[in-house]
Amino acid sequence: VNRKSHEYIAPFPTNTGNGSCFIGDKRNLNPNSVIYYIANGSSIFRYDGDEDSWLQLPTSGAAGAGGAGSCAEYRGLSAMGGIFTQTATAGGFATLTTNRTIIRNLANIKIRVVAGTGLGYEGLIVSNTIGSNSVITTNGSTTFDNTTQFQIFAGSLWYQNAGTAGGFVVYDVATNVWTSRNLTGAASWGTDGYLIATPGSSENFLVNTATAGAATTITDSTESWLTNQWANYQVRISNGTGKGQIRTISSNTSTVLTVSASWAVNPDATSEYVIEGNDDFFYLMGNNAVTLYRYSVSANTWTTLTPTAARAGAPGAGMSGSWVSSVPTWALNSNGSPNALTVGSTVYKQNGRYILSFRGGGASSLDMYDIAANTWISSLDYGNRNETFTTGTNSCDYKGIVFIMKEATQRILKFSIDDWAMKSFTYHSIPPSTTVVGQKMAILPYVDGVDELVFCYIASHTRNDFTRLLII
Repeated sequence: VNRKSHEYIAPFPTNTGNGSCFIGDKRNLNPNSVIYYIANGSSIFRYDGDEDSWLQLPTSGAAGAGGAGSCAEYRGLSAMGGIFTQTATAGGFATLTTNRTIIRNLANIKIRVVAGTGLGYEGLIVSNTIGSNSVITTNGSTTFDNTTQFQIFAGSLWYQNAGTAGGFVVYDVATNVWTSRNLTGAASWGTDGYLIATPGSSENFLVNTATAGAATTITDSTESWLTNQWANYQVRISNGTGKGQIRTISSNTSTVLTVSASWAVNPDATSEYVIEGNDDFFYLMGNNAVTLYRYSVSANTWTTLTPTAARAGAPGAGMSGSWVSSVPTWALNSNGSPNALTVGSTVYKQNGRYILSFRGGGASSLDMYDIAANTWISSLDYGNRNETFTTGTNSCDYKGIVFIMKEATQRILKFSIDDWAMKSFTYHSIPPSTTVVGQKMAILPYVDGVDELVFCYIASHTRNDFTRLLII
């Protein structure tokens, strides 16, 4: 009854190789049923799930030779000019003038104002002019001007290229343009790698109303948080005084969040706030080294993190990286505190806090990076621990489950964070040919109201066969 059925779909236009990667909008941030395939820095395609067909994208211009270590990540936010937050050059009633060349219709795409005149507006784009200095018309009655700072949810693809002089670039869907970004600290990249985002728009980890606020704080006396459990998340004021503002949380006490930059409008007892993933950050791990990097989109800078406890072993070929953000049983207590999961070390059941990573390199080791505490929890034990992972192992994740295709065995496993155990899942029907490193699996959900069909798309290693498998 539960036998999985692999469905052959349109083969991708060119064979995969070392470092080639598939990236889907697994969180349905932009409901457009698209998977991106990066064969290398100059051979990039998008797969339209609604049409079962491929379309070539512009060459990325990324420096680097490509190959093992190349990795990518998808974001729901547009990154015109390489940044998420845009500043209008002029405005008027329900209109914003940009300094960007938008070349597609953005009607019904979400837009929100995060600073300046019109702060707190969130709505949909009604229309936009095509071409340079595009003018956006919104569906609201807010007046904007040249101080208005806004974000658009049309999508962007971020790519770390491998090689001794690798490149880091971003493709913006609205403008159909790649932009080079700073590579300081991560310029030499290889072996295997994962680029991991913590998008704020994916889900809300806590929603409540403040009891007070000040220049750099927001207070909620109804909560009883653990000290610094929200460090490095972001807080967004979703209603009331200060609506629209977003700040990174630098620390917290049991009832007070301290943010990294002063509010433009101080929150008060009318301010509804949301704690969510941090839109500004990407994490990069791999390269057969314990070094962990964090990239800031707004500053266009890389930080080499210095965790309190270093990772116990270097992630090698066959490693994985998954942001833990949607585990059903990891809901917080009514006072906002998390429960503990004791698995040799204490892991808090708090969505958005961890990056889970199988170490690869021929080992079965499982490590987790604690984003809030800036520390590694290494060599965690788990149920059915026996499988080892090396060159050819690749993975993807969806709502608390990591799907793992193991080397050339054609076996697909799943690690359930909910059950904290490795389990069998299915057998891939296509022989892999020569095994190579890289992300060869992607998740794509199809959502119609409350109904959801979720597919796992699977590429063969060095062939151009492409299949999908219904998982939900």
